[in-house]
Amino acid sequence: MLFFNSKIHYYLRTRGLLLVLGLLSVFLGVGSVLANPGLIAEKRKVTRVQAVYLKHLINFTHWDANDLPVPSKSAKVLLLGDNEGGMVETFEYLVSESKMKIGGRSVEVIHFEKPLAPDAIKAIESNPSVIFLLPKSNSQAKKIRDLSPKSLLVGNGRDLVEKHKADIAFTVSKNRVRLVIREKSFTRKSPMLSSRISALRNVVEVIP
Repeated sequence: MLFFNSKIHYYLRTRGLLLVLGLLSVFLGVGSVLANPGLIAEKRKVTRVQAVYLKHLINFTHWDANDLPVPSKSAKVLLLGDNEGGMVETFEYLVSESKMKIGGRSVEVIHFEKPLAPDAIKAIESNPSVIFLLPKSNSQAKKIRDLSPKSLLVGNGRDLVEKHKADIAFTVSKNRVRLVIREKSFTRKSPMLSSRISALRNVVEVIP
C-alpha cells in the first residue's frame, strides 16, 4: 500500500510539473503579445519563468547519496555570473517559499558574480548539486564543467548543451522559453532527470 501510494504521489507531482511548464511556456508567449513590455520588463519576465523552471527541474532530479553532502549539511546551488533580471533574488525566494529540499537536505543558494574568482572556483570544486550559469558566463562553461563534472549544469543557449556538455539549457524563441536537455541526463545514475520531463514535447527538446 505504501508503495502504491508513493507511485500515485509521484505520478501526480509529475503531472503537476508538466502542467506548470506547459502553462508557463504559453503564458510567456501570450503575455508578451498582450502587454508589449519594454526590453527590460521582457528580460525580467523570462527570468521569472526560468527561475520557476529551475525549481521544478531540481524537484524532479534524483541525486545518489554519495553525490550529496551529509544529511546535516545543506545542498548547494551555485548561480554564477551577472545577476541580470533579478534571477538570484527570484530563485532565492522560490527556494525559501517552497522549503526546497535536495535529497532531504535543505538548499543553500550561493551567487558569485565572477565565475572563476578564487572563492567561486573553490565552491565549484566542492561538487555543488546544481550550477546555473547566468548570462555572459557561457564562455567559462567548459572549465566549470571540468571542475565539477557531477553537478547538474544548467544555463542559457543551445550551444551550452551541444558544445560544453551542460545538462539543460534555456532557449527563447518567439517569446517562449524552451528547454534543451542532454539525453544522458535521463540515463545516468546521478544526477538523473525524471524521464517524464521529456514527455512535454512542446517545451522540451532532447538531444544526444
